[in-house]
Amino acid sequence: MSGIHFKSPHLALILGAILTLAFSIRVGVRLAFGKDGFWTSSSSIYWKLADNIVSGDGFCIQIAFGFGNTCAWLPPVYPLFLTLPVLLGGNYLFIVVPQALLGAGTALCAFMIGRHIFNASVGILACAIAAFYPYYVMHDTALQETGMVTFCTALAMWLLLRASKLNRNIDWFLAGVALGTIPLIRASVASAVGVGLVWCAVWGASGNYLERLRKSLVLLLAVASVTGPWLMRTYHLTGAPVFSSQTGYALWMGNNARTLSHYPKESIDLSRNEAWVNLSETDRAGLQQLPNNEIVRSNSFAHRAVAYMRENPLLVLQGMFRKLDAAFSWRLNPSREPLAQAAYSIAYVPVAILGVVGMLLARGRREVILIVMLFIAFICVTAVFWAHTVHRSYLDVYLIVFAASAVERLWGPYRVS
Repeated sequence: MSGIHFKSPHLALILGAILTLAFSIRVGVRLAFGKDGFWTSSSSIYWKLADNIVSGDGFCIQIAFGFGNTCAWLPPVYPLFLTLPVLLGGNYLFIVVPQALLGAGTALCAFMIGRHIFNASVGILACAIAAFYPYYVMHDTALQETGMVTFCTALAMWLLLRASKLNRNIDWFLAGVALGTIPLIRASVASAVGVGLVWCAVWGASGNYLERLRKSLVLLLAVASVTGPWLMRTYHLTGAPVFSSQTGYALWMGNNARTLSHYPKESIDLSRNEAWVNLSETDRAGLQQLPNNEIVRSNSFAHRAVAYMRENPLLVLQGMFRKLDAAFSWRLNPSREPLAQAAYSIAYVPVAILGVVGMLLARGRREVILIVMLFIAFICVTAVFWAHTVHRSYLDVYLIVFAASAVERLWGPYRVS
């Protein structure tokens, strides 16, 4: 179906109840942990950047190791979202409530994707699982962009599936708008844009190759209209049209002699700090004395990472498997207290197993190809760079959908249409 249209009189009530509970439990859990718990576990760099924007300093912020101000370090959407709470005095509920709505929106997207690929029963079950998925319940309202990028990516995937069915220019354009927003929230998910474009050109759009090309160009135009202003800004400031100026830095974090000294059990930031300390004084001084240009600095770190990869191919290969193991592990990383670990494992393990089973059972369908391509893109980025659990979590909604489809095969006699 192209939109929310219910054949069963009870389906709307069921969906509404699940989404209401999804919102309520996210707000309730965050209230239970309280204001202090919220700010203690927050990513302060986002709040600082939002405060800088409100203060008139724009997107510029000072980072570690005495590198001075950077003005393209983070993509703009999430810091801009935080500017309203900053203006309203910093009450954490002004962050929690809208992000809880996005979390409920993710559950709705799980319903829409599940119904589009399979049927309404799969959609309802996927929606319910996403609504109460422990990792989402906690992280959707944290001071980080995880919940936002999860929702936006799920929305983009559903809009792509919808556009593929209707094959109208306006639908491909809307899908492109959502797709283009993704790297403006988290730069490491920029590969989703390529996934959407390739899928549209090869599998998604119908018609001959010229028609598919036209639809792909409509999709690309929409992506460009969203990302263009930010890319033009970063080009003006740094000399390169980038979503984030930390790409080379991130590559070095994931590819140096100390990468696995703390990561993945502990934060990779600890490994990064150790790698920095282990540089010679001459190397550290050289990096700090580079021209105050973010791209020059990023390229310098990238060159170091590439040199390490060329000199240590076996260690790099081993590291790739460690990174992928960390990203898809049944254990949280960085590691957390036993209760959080238990809640995560109990939910994630069956979802992951049943999700893979569901993908295999539905293999060959063009809708499934889109989701599989999204996983492959993440795997490639993670193998080259690195990832913690939080970086993979935006993919869990698709595991949930396919897990629901596997369960629905046993639940078929009670199917809702």
